[in-house]
Amino acid sequence: MFKYLLFGLLFPLKGSGLESDQWQPIRIQADSAVIIEKQGLSIYKGDVSIVQGSLKINAETVEIKSQDRTIIEVLAQSEGESKKLAKFKQALSNEGEEIFAEAKTISYRVQEGKLTLSGQAKLEQRNDVFSGEMLFYDITRGSVNLESGSPKGRINMTISPKENL
Repeated sequence: MFKYLLFGLLFPLKGSGLESDQWQPIRIQADSAVIIEKQGLSIYKGDVSIVQGSLKINAETVEIKSQDRTIIEVLAQSEGESKKLAKFKQALSNEGEEIFAEAKTISYRVQEGKLTLSGQAKLEQRNDVFSGEMLFYDITRGSVNLESGSPKGRINMTISPKENL
């Protein structure tokens, strides 16, 4: 039986990326690309780097699904037995607060503002750190759901005390 934790109810995280990010150009670097325009699919391979405003995604392979030139989902993955994890970073406010996530596979449902991390999943915000085999993060609501991935597996969290003002 998996161990679950809906963390956002107890310690809400500030969510939602910078609104200005969506109006910035998307810059993509990769070793190769396949674009299937009729299906709204583009696949990038080889040390992929994607930057849009404060949003940064790095992975060995990235698939972008879109509809009517609007991005629906970004799927970033490590390849095979590689130890290199996919990475996601985004500013949440103009004050410099940001989230950092890494996992073997990262699915970012752009319109919904949801991240799904699987395989060595880790999320950092402020000084708080969450890790497990599966991690679901709702950027808009600021809620985290963790799974250990096995009956004997564990989730890990480090929650920092509120700073004195």
